[in-house]
Amino acid sequence: MRLLLVNQFYPPDMAPTGQYLHDLARCLLARGHEVTVLCSRRSYDGGGEYRADDVCDGVRVRRLPAFGFGRRGSARAADYLSFHVALRLQAARVGPFDLTLSLTTPPFVGWTVSRALRRGAGGTAHWVMDLYPDVLAAHGAVRPGGVAYRALQAFARRQFAGARLVLALGPHMRERVSPYVSGETRLEWVPLWGTAGAVAPDAARVRALREQRGWANDACVLLYSGNMGLGHRLEEFLAAAGRLGADGPVWAFAGGGRRLDEVKSYAAAHGTARVEVLPYVSQAELAVSLAAADVHLLSLRGGWEGLIVPSKLQAAFALGRPAIFVGPRESEPFDWIAASGGGWAVAEGDVDGLLRAVAQAADPEERARRGEAALRFAGGHFHRDRNASRIAELIEDRVPHLPQGQT
Repeated sequence: MRLLLVNQFYPPDMAPTGQYLHDLARCLLARGHEVTVLCSRRSYDGGGEYRADDVCDGVRVRRLPAFGFGRRGSARAADYLSFHVALRLQAARVGPFDLTLSLTTPPFVGWTVSRALRRGAGGTAHWVMDLYPDVLAAHGAVRPGGVAYRALQAFARRQFAGARLVLALGPHMRERVSPYVSGETRLEWVPLWGTAGAVAPDAARVRALREQRGWANDACVLLYSGNMGLGHRLEEFLAAAGRLGADGPVWAFAGGGRRLDEVKSYAAAHGTARVEVLPYVSQAELAVSLAAADVHLLSLRGGWEGLIVPSKLQAAFALGRPAIFVGPRESEPFDWIAASGGGWAVAEGDVDGLLRAVAQAADPEERARRGEAALRFAGGHFHRDRNASRIAELIEDRVPHLPQGQT
């Protein structure tokens, strides 16, 4: 079977969506399929540029020219638009394909690529990482129920119309996606997995990194790693750090995003709070960075449940680290922490509840117990090869009646 996978970013770029797509591409390749990826030549942060044609672990990668202004406001919108234009101009030069799978960066990319390829697209499928236009409404970019929002809703329904498969990341997201899907389109959900690697990092490297960052062996380190976007909550973590002060744990924030400046400002204004800001780490160093923490932090802002599903939980659980989640009860992280016993789930605004969770997390034996539960749960629910194979099976199931001899 000939498959086309489309996303704006792809390895060696650091964007997590590209890494998940690469894991799936390798799985499909191992199952005997021919896989081509269309992505941008520009990097996630706008600072790098990659080769136009490449082969990555056997996967053919075609990178299209696009802007790389960065991740903020109008710059990101310009990058998105340029990739849409590049797809319309150049996508028809590849193919034909039996099925095209599109992710959701940039928004509505599936609609553009299906029209660019036209007859060469074969069937279409969508892997929803962020649900548009609902994310735009949650951002405040469009008014819920307004004319623009309703028009974009209709556009989303047209994008999914006739698709053979739509994949969500969890049960709550599946429920939010459902109104956009109709007819014979199959709507399923499969959880993501940790992208830091299948093998636990060397303990000596983990100790060395802790020493490099100034974290004592007996210090309790709470790590928020990844994007700090508008859909996430940071205020409870910062408030708790301020209340505990110099006697509290280390609160490390590694990554970037639109709310990073809030963390930097808080750290500068509250010198006694043990808040540290760290840059993104490369994919090669990610597992060591994640394993250097004792507990992982993740959050979700109310109104965003089902629109995004933070993958920080999978990354922590895969390394046997417990997690503290702050966010709404009706969300995937809350459900998975409750089912696994691998951490603590705290309601939005409940700083006292967060402080109680941190107090329990300060106990090494309690951390170890919950970390073991997290690792067991990850093995059953967030296993990379198993979940990627499940997605591959769903894709194969939706491309029937292939010519004889074609796989």
